[in-house]
Amino acid sequence: MNADRALVLQFLQAGRKPAALTSNPLARDLGGELLELDTERGTALLAFDPPARFVQGAAVLQGGIVATLLDFAMAFSAHAALADRERAFSTASLNVSLLRPAVPGRYLARGRIVRAGRALLFADAELAATDGRTVATASAVMPLAES
Repeated sequence: MNADRALVLQFLQAGRKPAALTSNPLARDLGGELLELDTERGTALLAFDPPARFVQGAAVLQGGIVATLLDFAMAFSAHAALADRERAFSTASLNVSLLRPAVPGRYLARGRIVRAGRALLFADAELAATDGRTVATASAVMPLAES
């Protein structure tokens, strides 16, 4: 079983209490935490506190890291939407809009499944600083693997 899916199922069974993202090394390295999941709406709320090693020369988070935080939010929203059935998926396309510099600090990444078909999931996400200001948005297409 996919380790992220296993973490989602554990989160749902354990009363939906915030949990460290221990399901993969990158999520751990980014200081990830699973805060909320809604299986009916296909949404996820994650928190991240990326360490200084992910800050580039201009003293902001590297753009690829920002994209990664958004991708995690969409992936966990997909796991939430698919919680009642074991379906594998991947990210086939990822479009990111960087709206303002992502200074070091804690971020909230909210993902949601916009549309779920038989073969594709369409997702979007927003990354916000703790002051509520959106720093980046993304959308993705996620093909579902054959069951």
